[in-house]
Amino acid sequence: MERRGQRLGIPKPGQALSDPIALRWWAGGLAAFLLSLSVYVLTLLPGVGWGDTAKLQYIAYIWGIPHRFGYPLFIFLSRLFLLLPIGSVAYRINLMCAVFGAGAVALTYLIILRLTDRDWVAALSGALAFAFCRTFWGEANHAEVYSLNALMVAAVALALVAWRQTRKLHLLYVGVGLYALGYGNHMTMVTWLPAVLFVIVATDYRVLLDPKKLIVLAGLVFVGASQYLYVIIRANQNPIHNEIRNEMGSWSWSGWWHWMTYSRFEGQFFGYSLAEQIDLLRHFLDLLQQQFYRWGYILGWIGVWERFRRKSVEPVFLGSIGAAVAFFAMNYGRGRANGLVYLIPAYLIFAVFVGCGLAAVRRRVAELLAGRPKTLARPLMLSVALVVLAMPAYPLVKNYSRVDRSHYHEPANFARAFVENAEPEFILISGMQYNEPEAIFYVATVEIPKLTLHQFWQADAVEQWFGIRPIYCWEIQQTEPRSLEERIPEEYILEPLPYLPGMARITGKQTEDGVLWAAR
Repeated sequence: MERRGQRLGIPKPGQALSDPIALRWWAGGLAAFLLSLSVYVLTLLPGVGWGDTAKLQYIAYIWGIPHRFGYPLFIFLSRLFLLLPIGSVAYRINLMCAVFGAGAVALTYLIILRLTDRDWVAALSGALAFAFCRTFWGEANHAEVYSLNALMVAAVALALVAWRQTRKLHLLYVGVGLYALGYGNHMTMVTWLPAVLFVIVATDYRVLLDPKKLIVLAGLVFVGASQYLYVIIRANQNPIHNEIRNEMGSWSWSGWWHWMTYSRFEGQFFGYSLAEQIDLLRHFLDLLQQQFYRWGYILGWIGVWERFRRKSVEPVFLGSIGAAVAFFAMNYGRGRANGLVYLIPAYLIFAVFVGCGLAAVRRRVAELLAGRPKTLARPLMLSVALVVLAMPAYPLVKNYSRVDRSHYHEPANFARAFVENAEPEFILISGMQYNEPEAIFYVATVEIPKLTLHQFWQADAVEQWFGIRPIYCWEIQQTEPRSLEERIPEEYILEPLPYLPGMARITGKQTEDGVLWAAR
């Protein structure tokens, strides 16, 4: 029966991928990369975006420091993509994130390939199921850190699974080195540190008792941590965008340490009762089904069963990653929707199990056809393979219009309209506004340089600039402020901007002695 299955293209159960992968298996990974990249590029945001997207599009260009924890790895890689002679700065960073996303898909293919004994059909279908998940696809076609995070998760998982299967020490070093490097992009890597320690102990705990190997591992961790020297050095140089200065004032070692360590998530975790945690689990399972649809959801759990019944370490390792990430994301911000993008690594892990489920189904069909005539068995197996490969077409078609950003020019149009009409070296009182100011700062620092001081000024900090620099704000900050910090007092004189409804220029301040003019 096994020989019949081999002739039908189904690998023998238990066959490890310990030898070099043949060219035809690499071709599947290349197909996963190119197919997903093509789709991401077709739906790519063409220019600047709002909020964090805009910030990540210009932050490397000016060697700035974004919000915690600085994202040095993202910045270094962005500088490389800025060398590309295509499109605008914003487009290059968007493209970079699409490449990272496609890379994560290709590595997901390779993980599935290793776990399914070279079933490239199941591996390709499972990887593309992840590629066209609505949440991941929606983050891979514009500037954001989540596609790079997925790439790092997939790379570490692949390296450590390969080390587990081959016992080649250099793969352990690669996995640990990439894991440490990943902290320079997203600190959620820390949530699955126990999973990394587990696979090391379960595979060969003696590496933790060998002084030479421990020194190498410690050195890799040190190299990963050293990328944060960028934050320290640039904070001292005080670039045009410096979040340490904005949050902590002037540079100091104590201020930097506080910026890195103070609890950003205070009061946002572990606020749920046991019953609420069960509801969160139910919500997470609903999200899985929404991402992979019913067929993918069922196949994923078939894959979980298939891998765990073999009592191997790999599914426990991968499952621990997914569970840790899911617990963090579902508890973040007490259910805030923006925390759900943190689930992307969990979706990646589930896609691996989807591929394992597809391989199990194909193997079962091959067993049922064993002993049947070739004229019957081969066409049926080919039909099954084609159906499996066609499955990702459903989420591709279903999600395309939902995530397509290729015609989205609103941020660029808004920001250019403002900057083209604003006077040089302007000050923008952003207050609680966030999305629009970041798009403005991108245009004003990259495309039409008019900004030399990048700070989120509050209303009570601008009088020193009266008569020196032009000052702009939003009218709502005076009429309907959302907080005392962003409130512009009624004595400030606002002149609405005819080309941008809702925005205004502060032309003066009414005082008891008359008017103190802000215009230069």
